[in-house]
Amino acid sequence: MRRLIGPFAVLLVGVVTAPPAWAQSPAEFAQTAAYVASLQNPDGGFGPAPGQPSNLGSTSGAIRILRYVGGSIPDVLGCIQYVKSCRAGGGFAPTPGGKPDSLTTSIGLLAVGELKLTDRAVIEESVAFFRENAKEDEQVRMAIAGLEAVEGSSSDMPRWVEQIEKLGNPDGTFADGPGQAFAAGTVAATVLRAGGSLKNREAVLNAIKAGQRPDGGWSKDGGPSDLGASYRVMRALYMLKEKPDLDRLRAFIARCRKSDGTYSNTPDGEGNLGATYSASILTYWSRRLDGEPPVVETAGYTPLFNGRDLDGWEGDESVWSARDGMIVGKSKGLDHNVFLAYKEPFRDFVLSLTFRVIDGKGNSGVQLRSVRVPGTEMSGYQADIGEGYWASLYDESRRNTTLVKGSPEALAKLNKSGWNHYVVRAFGDRITIYLNGAVAVDYKETDPAIARDGLIALQVHSGEPMEVQFKDVMIQRVPSPDSADPKSPGFHVRSVKTEHGDYKYTVYVPEGFDESKTYPAILFLHGAGERGDDGTITAQVGLGPTIVQRGGVPAIVLFPQARKSWQADSDDARAALQALDEVVKDYHVDPNRIVLTGLSMGGMGTWNLAARHPDKFAAIAPICGPGRPEDVTRFLTIPIRSFVGDADSPRLHLGMRALIEELRTAGANPEYTEYRGVGHNSWDRAYNDPSTIDWMLAQKRP
Repeated sequence: MRRLIGPFAVLLVGVVTAPPAWAQSPAEFAQTAAYVASLQNPDGGFGPAPGQPSNLGSTSGAIRILRYVGGSIPDVLGCIQYVKSCRAGGGFAPTPGGKPDSLTTSIGLLAVGELKLTDRAVIEESVAFFRENAKEDEQVRMAIAGLEAVEGSSSDMPRWVEQIEKLGNPDGTFADGPGQAFAAGTVAATVLRAGGSLKNREAVLNAIKAGQRPDGGWSKDGGPSDLGASYRVMRALYMLKEKPDLDRLRAFIARCRKSDGTYSNTPDGEGNLGATYSASILTYWSRRLDGEPPVVETAGYTPLFNGRDLDGWEGDESVWSARDGMIVGKSKGLDHNVFLAYKEPFRDFVLSLTFRVIDGKGNSGVQLRSVRVPGTEMSGYQADIGEGYWASLYDESRRNTTLVKGSPEALAKLNKSGWNHYVVRAFGDRITIYLNGAVAVDYKETDPAIARDGLIALQVHSGEPMEVQFKDVMIQRVPSPDSADPKSPGFHVRSVKTEHGDYKYTVYVPEGFDESKTYPAILFLHGAGERGDDGTITAQVGLGPTIVQRGGVPAIVLFPQARKSWQADSDDARAALQALDEVVKDYHVDPNRIVLTGLSMGGMGTWNLAARHPDKFAAIAPICGPGRPEDVTRFLTIPIRSFVGDADSPRLHLGMRALIEELRTAGANPEYTEYRGVGHNSWDRAYNDPSTIDWMLAQKRP
């Protein structure tokens, strides 16, 4: 597959889908992200189209689009400097050195909020600028939006709200006519953003919903539906947590899409950045209102469903079908359970899927490590779905009992009649189920006779008529380290003897390993969640699954395990280096081609260990874990490629950014990527960008 610009290609890894026109597939998100990223200019800003000069409006729009479609800013630090350079006269100007105005100052604050810049002086000066310059309705509306983005406030808010409320009637209703929905959306969103409350919520909702046209969009004044008007109206609905006809809206958005990944304001228009901004956020709102993940994370995953048919699956096709990019299980009433099983068995894996039970009625589930039994049943673990069983782990046709009930924290996030998202981790004897991002089940199997591999399947339960729908069904294969011949290809558990006892670790050996040759090596440091002494889970999160997804790497990879910490003076770090010395010797590793990488706690350990041993590693690749500013001078000559999600905790995200800025100020040239809208798990994006491991393998100390 052709590699797209920068890290956006990871969204396309293994994605082969054919969803309905309105679904906005991961491949479409990736195409839009790549196009928008290509608009960044050498000055750090973004132009409105390829080859056009930067301006603040395009820059602010571009960085927001990239968040809503799961991309990243190619040069985020350059972008920050460009936004700062547009400051002028207490506000913001469209370009550096220009004249500030009220609307552009609002746009500048939107960019400041998106980039998480924390200069309070910018906010205070903008408040003063608005007091003198925000007079017209649109200026007032945007001033409130800009201050909301930076968590700022103004004593002018009550006056501004009163001004905007005059677009409606004194009692909170709205005049009849083609502009009614647009006015209602404008008033509602502005009042809510200012922290106020609506005089007549019912009137707002009636006006907005009545204004949705048959094509799914809204208009400003009775003309054709357009994305800009739809964006204005939908903001109010999103803030009120109210759903219009979302399928019709998504169909309208899809008709505005162009072949290059941009959108036009109307279906027959030309693609442009402003309409692409509206379409991206409208899609985000519609997915959130429906309970779906804003962006389907595909990095490191392989789809189990092609979006068109049931190829690869087997089951009763009078119950199961492929429709509109979904696997659909529909019964008219059954006296037995019916399962649709994927034909290939799996051992250790992460399964991700989105599902909904129509009207919340009926019972379903997702079988894990299961087998077919005579008749129509299956035997094995089940991530349960349905009233009384949501988010539970059930043992189907084996122990016939609920092993663990779904946690209250997960059930609080349940959307009974809408879409929900399951992530299931099956690692060795442990099964963890996440519902909509919350841990629902964490189960450890104590019976060694229970199978650790088997089929994945979907269930329609016996009983009354029902319909269940599944989509975005994907799997991440993870290694299953064993104790086989440590020189054979694969992942193997070894141990190193230290004065504090034996430390287990996993070593990866590439296909065709030849003891007469030398190899590069990668030392991987895991995160806090993988601490322990089993020696296997270290390879199952982060770099290990990427090696499996990639089909192997021509290197020796070491996965040590910490019991407490990766700080350079810790027993765990010393044991890791001792294991590395043994691996260098036993596997003919070139000592000048050792790269150090890690995630979270291991990302911080990467900085710390490299600072203590700067001559040991050819390069480092820390992920979502900052180092210490006092160590900056130790990294001036070592190649660095670092990554973090900008939705991670400020301590990690802004800590990484600050360290990179200090390194560049000191004369180093580290590569740095912030993934827009990504939380703590930025490692799947980082490692599954094909260039990351290629870069590691190319490094060599002078």
